[in-house]
Amino acid sequence: MIDKPPGWCYHAAVVLTTLVLFWWVSIPVSYSESGVLVIFVLVPLVLYWVVRFLVALIRDARAVWRRLPGWILLPLIVAGLWAAVDADLPFKARFALSRSSMEDFARSILTSGAREDSVCAWTGLYPVCGHLSAETESSTVVRLHISDWPITGSRGFIWAPYGPPPLDDYDYDLRHVTGPWWGCRGWDGW
Repeated sequence: MIDKPPGWCYHAAVVLTTLVLFWWVSIPVSYSESGVLVIFVLVPLVLYWVVRFLVALIRDARAVWRRLPGWILLPLIVAGLWAAVDADLPFKARFALSRSSMEDFARSILTSGAREDSVCAWTGLYPVCGHLSAETESSTVVRLHISDWPITGSRGFIWAPYGPPPLDDYDYDLRHVTGPWWGCRGWDGW
């Protein structure tokens, strides 16, 4: 019946899409794939809900109001998603939970001097591969490339304990996160 709100399968698709979007925006510079997911998955899900809601209102408004909790779920999920992404909460939460382990990992790379070979590990909630990048003592930084599956490793962190990284080395996105931490997007990221 059209006056009933969408079922559990529809809501599961919305929740799964929301969780994937939270994961993809929980890095310093968001993946472009998150925009593709919004356009090709979330927008059609919302349009389906809008059409179904309007048809149900036209056919039997009282039935819609009786089942309002089922109808209101999608707008609440989408509003929560928008507010969390706008406030950068997925990134702030994931980074806060991972910061101390990433700092320990970056210090171990700095002391070992791993320049050529990347050292990979799970540090907090991020799977990263890191290496030391040094031009001079004052511009020594540790680069940690995030290797979230199935997305490419074009996003990452720069730990610059001796001051800001040399900005001319980063023609792409470079974002100061906090203290010695910077976020970056590599040349192959779109």
